[in-house]
Amino acid sequence: MPHHSFRFSFRRLLRHGRSEVRRSLQARTVALTVLLTLSVVIVFSMVSMISVRASLLTQTTSQSQADFSNMVEQAQTGLDASDATTTVQIQQLVNDLASNLQSDGASNLVGVYMWSRESTARSIIPISTEPTYEDIITADMHSAVASDVDGNVFYQPVNLPSASDAWNGHTPGAVLGTVLDYGVAGNLEFFAVYSYALQQQSLTQIQLSLLAVCALLSIAVGVVMWMVIRGIVRPVEHVAYAAETLASGNLDTRVEVNRKDELGVLQRSFNGMADSLNQKIDQLEEASASQKRFVSDVSHELRTPVTTMRMASDLLEMKKDDFDPATKRTVELLSGQINRFQDLLADLLEISRYDAGYAALDLVDADMRDPVNDAVEQVTGIAAAKHVDIRAMLPNVQVLAKVDARRVTRIVRNLLANAVDFAEDKPIDVRIAANRKAVVISVRDYGVGMDANTVVHVFDRFWRGDPSRSRITGGTGLGLSISMTDALLHHGSIRVRSALGKGTWFLVMLPRDPLNGRVPDGDLPLTFASEAPDDFSISGGFGVAESPVAERSNAVAIASSAQDNGAHTTDDEDGDE
Repeated sequence: MPHHSFRFSFRRLLRHGRSEVRRSLQARTVALTVLLTLSVVIVFSMVSMISVRASLLTQTTSQSQADFSNMVEQAQTGLDASDATTTVQIQQLVNDLASNLQSDGASNLVGVYMWSRESTARSIIPISTEPTYEDIITADMHSAVASDVDGNVFYQPVNLPSASDAWNGHTPGAVLGTVLDYGVAGNLEFFAVYSYALQQQSLTQIQLSLLAVCALLSIAVGVVMWMVIRGIVRPVEHVAYAAETLASGNLDTRVEVNRKDELGVLQRSFNGMADSLNQKIDQLEEASASQKRFVSDVSHELRTPVTTMRMASDLLEMKKDDFDPATKRTVELLSGQINRFQDLLADLLEISRYDAGYAALDLVDADMRDPVNDAVEQVTGIAAAKHVDIRAMLPNVQVLAKVDARRVTRIVRNLLANAVDFAEDKPIDVRIAANRKAVVISVRDYGVGMDANTVVHVFDRFWRGDPSRSRITGGTGLGLSISMTDALLHHGSIRVRSALGKGTWFLVMLPRDPLNGRVPDGDLPLTFASEAPDDFSISGGFGVAESPVAERSNAVAIASSAQDNGAHTTDDEDGDE
């Protein structure tokens, strides 16, 4: 069985930290605070270390120089009091003197060294109490001491080799040298080597302590800042979450007011805003309900007088040929306006049913070509009067679906009526695309078109595409809104693309069986390829795919006559129809 061990990755940790800092205000504030604290502490520690090191070096140097001065005085006294005359006696005296100086010297004294200054018969053999460090005394130091005639003390910092030092293999130290006056054997060069190992250890310990203090202080500041910022961010997060919940529709959402500072003001302000919003929504709902009741009541109440007016108008219409020309024209205008009034009442009543929730589908198995053809026939007269050709290019086989045929006819009729108003003598194309799950009805004109800001309002109630048009010739402004509602009742939708000078294209998306719910975009036989309101590119084709409903009706689903089955069509390809 293989063993999977977790391997620490500094790069992964750094990447995660950067992501958290960018995402979280709390993490960003804590990280910045810790970095600033660490920077200040490091600078302070470096300055402190430089000061401590200089002070420690000065103190240690003074101690070494004082100790060396004592040894010089002791050695000179011993030489002055000596009565040695032979070379052996002189050598023995110097040996004993070096040994005594080594034993009586400071604790950091490493070695004592003596040389004859001149080569004579009475010259002594060089004395070294610690031969290991004899090479530390440089030739420059020898020359300086040898050339001195005033008995000065020379000082030179050095590095003593030390295998036990894990930092750099050397221990700091110093060499001090001078000349001892010994007339019998000539002057002696006297050197002493001092080690600063203890001072170096003390300095290293101070550095480690400062480093630990820096780390602990940074961690402590980070923890404190995390707790402080957390106390600020958490109430804000609660308010933000409550705002999201409120925006999603839960108008009873409130936040707990548990603070008396500025965050408490924020909490109370949010609750006050929510209460005010609730109140405004209630007022708007009440006003909307009153408006809907008013429209419904007025629409119903107007039906009787309008019916009476219609009957009187029809009676006058029957006898208009007996009137003089002015009266005859008045009767025609009256009849036309009563027709328009009836259409408006019918639309208002339909809207009232939608608002009241009374609208329902009367689903039947229908050939989708039939309601489309019915809609085309109803608009043919208006289109002919405006010299607009409606080209219905429908499949030559049945396209069966469960629909409310009356509502589908109304959807297509309203779209065609809108297209006729803006076609500008150019043709209108009506086509059907279908597959096993959905049917798409296409209505496209090549007229004036609309800009992107206008397209988003085409399904708004009482919206008019061209406000400058006369209200006498225009529609009610409810047709497209009713069409969209009819499509939504079928669990479908209507999509539109339009551009100035290129016309307008509507696609009515209807499921083959509304009881199965909405059909995802990926299962539609035809749809717009992008979300841009002026992009006419489509995905899919106008072929008719075989469906279970068609199979039950023994209808063979084949491609639409004279239509392509391409997977992707652009507006330029379709514009030649």
